[in-house]
Amino acid sequence: MLDRSTILSVALQLSKTVPLSELSVVRVARELGVTPGLIHYYLRGRDRLTSGIMNAFYREAVESWPSELPDWKQNLEVVANAVYRGYLRYPGIVVYLASHNRYRLVQDVDEGEIDYGILFFERFTSAVRGAGFDALHTAGYAHLLADLITSFAHATIARRWPSQHGEFLNEKLASLDPAQFPSTHFIRQSLTSLNPADAFKMGLELVLHALEVARGQPARMRVV
Repeated sequence: MLDRSTILSVALQLSKTVPLSELSVVRVARELGVTPGLIHYYLRGRDRLTSGIMNAFYREAVESWPSELPDWKQNLEVVANAVYRGYLRYPGIVVYLASHNRYRLVQDVDEGEIDYGILFFERFTSAVRGAGFDALHTAGYAHLLADLITSFAHATIARRWPSQHGEFLNEKLASLDPAQFPSTHFIRQSLTSLNPADAFKMGLELVLHALEVARGQPARMRVV
C-alpha cells in the first residue's frame, strides 16, 4: 500500500546512488511505478520530498545514535565516527549537504511531526558540549567538526583521496627530480597510499587533540 512513509523510504534508498538535488518527484514516481501526481498528493511538491528524505535520513541517524560514554573525548570520537559512517551510506545526501544550505538542519514538518534534523543537531552539539567549553566555543567547535565530517565524507565519495588515484600519482611523482622536489619525494609513498579511513582518523585525532589543548585555556571553559 502506497503512503507517505513508503514513498520517503524508497526515496531515501535512492539517495544511496542518486544526488538528492536530482531526486525529483518524477524520478521517485518512476521507481514506484506510479504517476507523479500521486507523489504530489502525499508530499505536496519537490521541496517537501527533499525535506522528507532529509528527515528520514536524520531519523535513521538519531535512532542508531551510539550510547553516551563518560569520557568526553572518547564519546566525541565515537559520535564523529558514527556520523561519518552514516554519511558514507548515503552519498546522495552528502553531495547535497556539501552544496546546499536549505534542509541541512531544519526540516519542513507538519504539526506534531518530529523534526529529526533538530534532534540530530541536539545530539551532536551535546557531544561537543561534553568537553566543557563555554557557549561561544561550543558553537564554534561543533560547527567546525560538523563541516570537517561532511568535507571528509564528500571527498571520499568524490574520490579525492590520493590512494584512490595512487597508481597514477605515484608514477608521476616518482618521475620528478628528487633534488628539485625533495619534499614531494619524502612523502610520495605515504601520500599515494593515504586512504579515506586513515585520512579521517588523522583529521579527527587532530581536532580532538586541539580540543584537549583548548581545554587548558580557562577563558574558553564554561563557568559552572
